This record gives sequence, C-alpha cells and structure tokens, in this order.
Amino acid sequence: MKIVKLLFPALMVALVFLACGSESGNDADDQNQVIESITSVHDTYATADFQKFAVSLQGEDVGYMTMRTETVGDSLFITQSMEWHLLLMGTTRTVSMDVTARTGTNMDLGQLSMTMSDGTSIIDAYAVRTGNSVELTMSTSGRDIVSTNEFQGDYLPAFVDLASATMEWSPGDERIFPAFDPSSGMIFEAVVTCETIEEVSLMGDMVPAARLIIAQQGMRNTVWVYEGQIVREEETGMGMILTRVALDTNDAIVPTSDLYEVYAVSSNTVRDPRRTGERSWLLIGDIDWSDFELDYPGVQRLTDNSIVTVTAIVPQNPVSFPMAETDDEFVSFLEADAMIQCTDPVIVAVADSLTEGAVDAWDAVTRISRFVDRQVENVPTVSLPSAVDVLDNLRGDCNEHTILTVALCRAVGIPAVTCAGIVYVDNGRFGYHAWPAVWVGEWVAIDPTFGQQIADCTHIVLAQGSLDAQYVVNGVLGRLSIEEYTD
Repeated sequence: MKIVKLLFPALMVALVFLACGSESGNDADDQNQVIESITSVHDTYATADFQKFAVSLQGEDVGYMTMRTETVGDSLFITQSMEWHLLLMGTTRTVSMDVTARTGTNMDLGQLSMTMSDGTSIIDAYAVRTGNSVELTMSTSGRDIVSTNEFQGDYLPAFVDLASATMEWSPGDERIFPAFDPSSGMIFEAVVTCETIEEVSLMGDMVPAARLIIAQQGMRNTVWVYEGQIVREEETGMGMILTRVALDTNDAIVPTSDLYEVYAVSSNTVRDPRRTGERSWLLIGDIDWSDFELDYPGVQRLTDNSIVTVTAIVPQNPVSFPMAETDDEFVSFLEADAMIQCTDPVIVAVADSLTEGAVDAWDAVTRISRFVDRQVENVPTVSLPSAVDVLDNLRGDCNEHTILTVALCRAVGIPAVTCAGIVYVDNGRFGYHAWPAVWVGEWVAIDPTFGQQIADCTHIVLAQGSLDAQYVVNGVLGRLSIEEYTD
C-alpha cells in the first residue's frame, strides 16, 4: 500500500534546532537582566564547548548529535551535527544535518546555515539576522527562495536549549522567547519554564540540574541543564531521548524497529475503508483539542469536541478553467513559499502542459493528480519535501506527492493546501499521512499517493498548511486512538 510517514517534521522540531530571543513583552530593563544573566554564567561555558548525545526513539538507539562551540575574537561559532539511521516501511534511511551559527559572545544570533540530506536530496538554508528581522534563503535543486520574518525584542540566541543552559534558573521561573525555525523561516513563540532543581547523572557524576520544560509549536521537551551544559533532553509523545555520552562513543547503529509501525494509531477494525461518502470518527486520548483546527469546510467538520465527520464526494458543479480571479480568502492558497515553488518556470510549464484543454477546474486537478501518482516513484524518504526537487527526481513518499501536487495546482491558479493527519492502513491501525485539498468551487480532498481521485473517508485532517502549521500534529504522537462513531 502506498503510504509512508508524516513524522519527519516532528523529528526536526524535537531536536530544538531553533533560536530564541528576549522575553516577549519585557521592557528594556528586563531584557538587560536576561542578557546580564547569560553573560554572568558565560565563564562556565568552557566546560561545555563540545557535547555529544546518544539519540533514541521509543527505546531504540538511532544515532548521535554533537554540539561544538568555538570562540573567535568577539564571536562564537556554534555547530550542531546529527546523523540518524531510521527504519521506515522496511527501508533504512540515514539522515544527516549540520547547523552552524555565528553569534556574539552572548550567543546573540548573526548568521545561521543548515544542510540536510537523506542520501537522495539535499536542502540548504542560510539565514541572516539584521536588527529585528531574519532573512532566510532556502536552496534546493539549484533554486533559491528568499523570505523575511520579523520578531520583537533585541536578543535572538542561536539555539533555544543551549541558550537556556547558559541562564540561571530557579523553580517557577518562566521566560518567553521568539524562536526562529531554519527549516521553514518562521518565527514563533517558545515558553521555557523551570520546574525544579534536581540531582541527575552527567556521565556518571551527580549534578544539581535545572529541569526545564520548553514548549513550542505543540511540542513539550524536557531539558536538564547544568552550568552551560545540556545533560539530557526528552520528548514524551514521540519517545525521543538525547543523553550525554563521552566524546569517543561511536557504537554502530542498526535500526530494527520500523518507525511507521511504532507510531501507528490504534483503532477498531474499519470495514470498507476506501469508500467515499461520509463517515464520523471519535478521537480518543488525553489531548487538548483546542490547540487544533479540525473544521475544514467541504472536507471535514467538527460535530463535537472530539468527533469529526469526513466528507468525500466528487464536486457537483466545478468552476470553469482557467479559473476567474479568486477572492482574497484564497490568496494564501496560491502563493509560493520555500518548499512550494509554484512560480518556478519548470513547475509552471509542466502544470500548463498537463491542464491544457481541461474542461473545468476539477478536470485540471484530476490530470495533475494522475500525473503525480504515475510519475513519482513511491519510496520512503527522510527529508523536507520540495516541489522542484520532487519534479527533478520523481521519487518520494506522501509528503513529496502532496507538495508537488499542491505546487502544480497553484501554478495554474487552483487554490491548494497540504493536509496533515492520519489515514486507515489495515488491521485496526491508522498511520500518519499527508495529502492535498483543492478548491474547485468547493474544497475537495484528493490523494495522489494512494491514486485516489477523491481521498477516502478515513483521511482525518489534524492540520492544514505549510511545515510550521503541521508541527501541532506532534502533540498527538503516542496519545491518540480512533474509533468509528455511529449515532
């Protein structure tokens, strides 16, 4: 069955490769106190100039991450390097990531670069901070997309967990930071709270570490820090643990647990799962659904706090094609971004050729979806999806199928968006998945990964939008189960 993961965005954020700034809403005196607090403990930072962590998911070792800091004049150069070995749908993938930041001696961000590869594609990002703005250049398949985002405050450290490790903490302390995500260019809020000071093991030595909760984009990481050092990190829902190890630790990593199986969502057995029409589902779990948008006109409606009804019906009166000028509410569904390069000349040319002579917008969408289904080889990938990269390589899983479909639709003026959520697999299990929704006079969900003209009624949307919007899905990992609901 053509289904792979929607796990990698969550894994990205879980590593906390995010910058954080001064406390939101603080006055100048409060900001100065934060900076002075960081500077006051900087002398101890030399003890943490090179740290190495073993990384595990759901109890199985998957790789290592290192953090190195070097002082050169009045600058710090901070580097994080990661290599993970992940088993997905029976295929082992090695994903590597390198992030390097240049900062002031107090870790105030100036520049940051990121390179990520899973052996099949490479994504490069380069960010430059000027005052209260960060400009990000995302490079993939020889194309660059530049975006700029603003933030409040004067202080933007390079890494939220590392910055927190250099601060002084007492139980009950809370600091709120703007945080920069180099994988999407977005700036959002991170809340760091000190729960307690407790004795923990730092490579065999017991030390009084501050236990911090870092909450951002639907995730909650627990981080233990001591005198500029990160001792341990945990993300409960995903079951990820980073543990400090000796620098010469280098055990061979051979994954044996398929992560797609590990993160499957249990359910009752669903009869005739691929049918269309309407079906309702009960979402079960200790989850704050107020953090989620579950109502999507034409595709899914929230009928109770935790009951959703999925609609899968062929549109009856699709609009003409090419489409007339759309309303302002659809503007965001037609725009290019760092990964949906719908204005790229090659994307536009392919989209135009596929839809030439289409009788209406639904006919145009069907042609695009059929092309993606037939031409893109379905293979597990562990990377950030990029439309131009998918079109160049014609390979990938649900993320790649979806993002290319969305880009091609937008290129010819059809509003389209990525849906992130779950879909029924078999044997009482749902799996994490991604698929497009398109507006052809009404919103309709399709699934080129499954080869479905209409996405079946087991497609339950948990989030819509770009990568930063999908991070909220991490909040259900390990907490969600499903039952079909009947009155």
